[in-house]
Amino acid sequence: MPKLLPPRPNLEQLRKQAKDLRKSLKSGDPEAIKRIQENHPRWAKVSGSDIRDTPFSLSEAQLVIAREYGFASWPKLKAHVDSVALERGDPLELFKKAFAEHDAVLFRKLLERHPELKAKINEPVAAFDAPAITCVHSREMLDVLLEAGADINARSRWWAGGFGLLHGANPELAAYAIERGAMVDVHAAARLGMMEKLRELISADPGLVNARGGDGQTPLHFAGTVEVAEYLLNHGADLDARDVDHESTPAQYMVRDRQEIARRLIKRGCKTDLLMATALGDEDLVRKHLDTDPDCIRMRVSDEFFPMVNDRAGGTIYQWTLGWHVSAHDLAKEFGHEHIFQLLMQRSPADVKLLAACWLDDAAAANSVLAEHPNLVATLLDAYRRQPAHAARNNNLAAVRLMLAAGLPVDARGQHGATPLHWAAYHGNAAMTEVILRYNPPLECLDSDFEGTPLGWAIHGSEHGWYCRTGNYPATVETLLKAGAKLKKGGGTDAVKEVLRRYGAEE
Repeated sequence: MPKLLPPRPNLEQLRKQAKDLRKSLKSGDPEAIKRIQENHPRWAKVSGSDIRDTPFSLSEAQLVIAREYGFASWPKLKAHVDSVALERGDPLELFKKAFAEHDAVLFRKLLERHPELKAKINEPVAAFDAPAITCVHSREMLDVLLEAGADINARSRWWAGGFGLLHGANPELAAYAIERGAMVDVHAAARLGMMEKLRELISADPGLVNARGGDGQTPLHFAGTVEVAEYLLNHGADLDARDVDHESTPAQYMVRDRQEIARRLIKRGCKTDLLMATALGDEDLVRKHLDTDPDCIRMRVSDEFFPMVNDRAGGTIYQWTLGWHVSAHDLAKEFGHEHIFQLLMQRSPADVKLLAACWLDDAAAANSVLAEHPNLVATLLDAYRRQPAHAARNNNLAAVRLMLAAGLPVDARGQHGATPLHWAAYHGNAAMTEVILRYNPPLECLDSDFEGTPLGWAIHGSEHGWYCRTGNYPATVETLLKAGAKLKKGGGTDAVKEVLRRYGAEE
């Protein structure tokens, strides 16, 4: 007998079941092998050992899940889930969901069934007050939106400056959008490397060379090629202009994925920092920064080292391009600059070495520092004692484990005044939660911004967290409850609610 779907089946949960099946197979679970043999024609007569040793794709796992529920294929299961959603779901929420999942087929069906939604086609549905047209990823979705009356030149309504479709679309989609009527402004021309259009626009209005666009960026922030950057600079572009939302320079925007252009800006004399020099692998520039300011070795991507002037600003662009709270040591390793990493370690005092080792999951190095400086943890600066919370916020289990083993405080407070346990719970990281619980953290402490407990963060995170699609929230919630967390109210996803009910939560 096939398994029964719930009354309101969730496609994301079904996808997770397929991913879990692959994980179970990888671990050699006999039940997973049996399920595959019973539900996938390719593997019906294959031995368990052969199945275990042969690559098993996500699409194959999805077929198994579909057949377990009585459907001949994953597309047919998806079509059923979509039809139930269309019949029973809230149209506006489905509108947002279909768009978020880039599901043009469902989006079209939804508009056909609920034509009144066309009146909202240019209203914000995505982050930063963005209408759907600005975040399109495919021709199919673009066609559906345009047929429904979407404005191809609409922009997000972000306070610092709005983005249009051409400010984020890949070159192929951008070319198609231009064919469909999208207007190329100076920022899009700079980003897409459209030199002829760029020259035309700036010749007609030289002031455009420093015009503000999305996030308050200038055309130089958007520059997609060295040729574009050189042209802009030769026509008066501000080399160190800072955007409005992140108060960051063009070179800082380019450090990860436009390194050739960043290096050219450095040659032209732009401002630099240790993180930029490290990511670019410029050892001479790294040495220059360390010689000029030895204390810059402590620099991390945070408000402490990159403070904002405007209270509304969203923090340095490095948070988004390099990662929140990363250090030069982290970047040297990530970008493969081992010679620079060794230089950084040579210039690092003991406390910096300890934290660098923890963040990089180097237990031997961490233990070596502690052996040489047995009282080090007791004398750490407050900023360093908060590191376990920052590592947990970054969902870095290895770093949290090493930091707590080294003796850093389990009740450290980080962003939002949240402890490591708050963050582990919010991410649905059951393994991290278990590690933290070994150090007897406070279970009922409240964060400073939302006044929630770790259990509350787990419940909320299951629906709205950064890892709501991948985190193991039911296991995390149950781990907290077993540890003694007090259950004050229910909520969360259906799977989380089921756990809460078992522990006495009211319906």
